[in-house]
Amino acid sequence: MSLCGRILLGLSAATAVTFAIEPVTLAAPKASKSIAVHIEGPNAAAIREDILSLVPETLEVVDRGDFSKALKGAGQTKPAGDTLLSKAQRKKVLDRIRKAGKAVKAEGVIYGVSRTNKKKKKEVHLVYVDDNAGDLAVDSAVPAAGSRDDRKKALEELLGPTLAQIAPPPAEEEKPSGDGEGEGGEGGDGEDGGGDGEEKGGDEDGGDSGGGGKRKRNDVNSALFSVELGVEFVGRWFDYSDPRTNNLRPYSVFGQPALSVAGEVYPLASTDIPVLKGLGITAGYARALGLNSAVGGGDPISTTYQRINLGLRERLSLGEASQLGISAGLRFVTFEIEAPADLARTVPNVDYTLFRAGLDGRFPVGPVALALGAEYLLPLSSGPVYDRFTAASVQGIGAMAGVMVPIATGIEGRVLVEYARFFSSFQPEQGDAYIAGGAIDQYLGLRLAGAYVY
Repeated sequence: MSLCGRILLGLSAATAVTFAIEPVTLAAPKASKSIAVHIEGPNAAAIREDILSLVPETLEVVDRGDFSKALKGAGQTKPAGDTLLSKAQRKKVLDRIRKAGKAVKAEGVIYGVSRTNKKKKKEVHLVYVDDNAGDLAVDSAVPAAGSRDDRKKALEELLGPTLAQIAPPPAEEEKPSGDGEGEGGEGGDGEDGGGDGEEKGGDEDGGDSGGGGKRKRNDVNSALFSVELGVEFVGRWFDYSDPRTNNLRPYSVFGQPALSVAGEVYPLASTDIPVLKGLGITAGYARALGLNSAVGGGDPISTTYQRINLGLRERLSLGEASQLGISAGLRFVTFEIEAPADLARTVPNVDYTLFRAGLDGRFPVGPVALALGAEYLLPLSSGPVYDRFTAASVQGIGAMAGVMVPIATGIEGRVLVEYARFFSSFQPEQGDAYIAGGAIDQYLGLRLAGAYVY
């Protein structure tokens, strides 16, 4: 009985303490509101950053990718452009923006169009869209030229009153003891606060700030992997400079279809480890389909053309959307004409093993992105055609250009042109069976491909 009495007494005391502190520990969480910020046009990333720097700390910012996805889901698949500025034409656009805002549970949307107006002056026209279908709280332009400080001041004058009106009041500084959290870390706000830090700081690469394991899905700057599949139309031109013997045949072909597949994997993309988070493994393969060669009007001769790429690539973000790549690796290029013995001694068969090192970049231009690249190709071995000549020296260079067009979330169409040029010099001696000053071997590929970025 004594033990039971003690237990009952303890439970009674605990219950009394619980009810005594309940009004503090179980107080209703503070109100949470969020907005979405979407800017299109030239210098959009920097303008968005300036706006985010004005957002009160108590107002959360919707992830840029989530809102873009909601915008497409609402039917706004193209930039709004000047349609948003025309009060007679923009109703459908505003309805879609409003629908996208509701989809991401945003209090409102700041939507801007960066452009050059009729007076040839750069500006960004901003609207604030919320549930109210009446007049817009914000519907005006601010200059986008001049210093950044001037632009931020103009943005603050335009957006400040509206942001202040919708932002929840700051939380009280005094917190109940024992909750183990400081200001901004109570309940679920710690995680969301980290998300705001990402948005306001513009750190889209990896999407994390010390927490690790976070990245922006379907974004080329923080993708875990990408896969590309395409059709390539290839060409090759081989010719000798200063040929002296009659057993040196030039070669040319263009428009031959080939299948190509390529991919990149960034195993540590979801970490915060410097350098390693942007380090990826790259691979690619292409092979011509049904390629035949012939001498004059002779019979077709089966011909093999294939290209294999293996390497490493370091991915570096430039601003919010642009990217720089530094790559190195090996390339294997085979071009072999399966000619009879007599003819085989004259055709320009090659079997390159190449060390390659290069730079590439991806730069957004409106709704699409441009890709540019260049590389140095060092032949480690070159193949039969060069073995015929005395003291053959071979070097190579490559270049790439293309356009990436977004189709759906994580999916884009690509049009790429790749060029490689190998230039060689020979030092023939008297009595050599093959005599020429050198040779030029050129390859061109026009690739139409689709890619998925995760």
